[in-house]
Amino acid sequence: MISLKKGRKIMRGSQNGKISYLDNACMGRTCPEVLNKIRDFLRQIENISVPPTEVTVEMYGYMVKAREAVARLLNAHSDEIAIIESTSHGLGLIANSIPIERNNNVLVCDLEFFASTLCWKARQEEIGFEIRKVATQNGETRISDFASVIDRNTRAIVISAVQEVNGYRADIRGLSKLAGEYGCYLIVDGIQEAGALKVDLSELDVDVYCSGGHKWLRNPFGTGFLYVNKRIKDRLKPPFYGYFNTLEPEKGWQNYLESPDRTPFDPFLVVQSAQKFETGGTANYMGALGLYENISRMLEYGIENIEKKIMELNSMLIKGLKDLNLEITSSDSIENRSGITSFKLPGGLEQERKLNVQLAANKVFTSLRYTSGIGGIRVSPHYYNTAEDIERLLDVTEKFIKG
Repeated sequence: MISLKKGRKIMRGSQNGKISYLDNACMGRTCPEVLNKIRDFLRQIENISVPPTEVTVEMYGYMVKAREAVARLLNAHSDEIAIIESTSHGLGLIANSIPIERNNNVLVCDLEFFASTLCWKARQEEIGFEIRKVATQNGETRISDFASVIDRNTRAIVISAVQEVNGYRADIRGLSKLAGEYGCYLIVDGIQEAGALKVDLSELDVDVYCSGGHKWLRNPFGTGFLYVNKRIKDRLKPPFYGYFNTLEPEKGWQNYLESPDRTPFDPFLVVQSAQKFETGGTANYMGALGLYENISRMLEYGIENIEKKIMELNSMLIKGLKDLNLEITSSDSIENRSGITSFKLPGGLEQERKLNVQLAANKVFTSLRYTSGIGGIRVSPHYYNTAEDIERLLDVTEKFIKG
């Protein structure tokens, strides 16, 4: 177990310019080996030495690899995975795909990132359904809060598996049971969970689970994934199709594209997998490569080992914050904890802003986040962080408080 050093001394400035990167809930730090793979990719694009059709086929292969890597990470089937640009992209695709009528409502709690409501706005303006607020208490997303406002007109529950402001990890199984009782969709935003904690979608009866790649999945190019449960894939229709959303012609794309008989009105069969939610045209192949390479390294390290390391670092942080008599706004319950720990200062927001600036000046990177009155200084270590990083944060915080 990781433990605090006894007799910790207050630091004066940073340690030889070393960065303690504790803001993975904002953006993960990319693996240097992955960046080398990206550089190789760019060099290939710069020096194309084969017909461009072959280049396109090779680049599209990164999409296939990325889907397979995500499926292994989440214990899902690759046919249930689509490669998308961001969490907002995934939520928006689903918000514009599920059947919904004027008298329906969608449940979103008051702790969510605002993309969870924005993605419904355009369709709400067109149809007129209700985006219904679920009021939470003490920064917790409890089943009872959703049960108190759900009804037979509820079409979807939108929930973050882990809340971005304080790291509260929801009871997804309990919400899935509630959604099943009322016959509505359960749509899960997994961006603060995937890559940090073990997720087994084969055991969670969720309809949709999506995540951008730039946080815990360490993919700075944004590209992430959308999981659509095979049970519902035939019920959902994307807003539009592109040619990569269709099945390959019987004689192959090359023969089809060369045929004088081809017209833009030819009939096409759409793929019956989550792939139908992808852009359908030229994709962010560099992002797909980054996603595949980062997840591959995580799988090699072991997601269970990643979760264990993150939780140990956060346990160390919580103990240190309690020793400083600071208010922790994250859950004290093990089953509701995650990779995020948030805390407040006695002087409130202005004092917290000053501490966040002071931490950055000492090259300790964190965020300050609030929503609906919940939040504080947000600390989010990953598996590449060390006990020394937590020590540095606590040292700077202690010095700031005493000053």
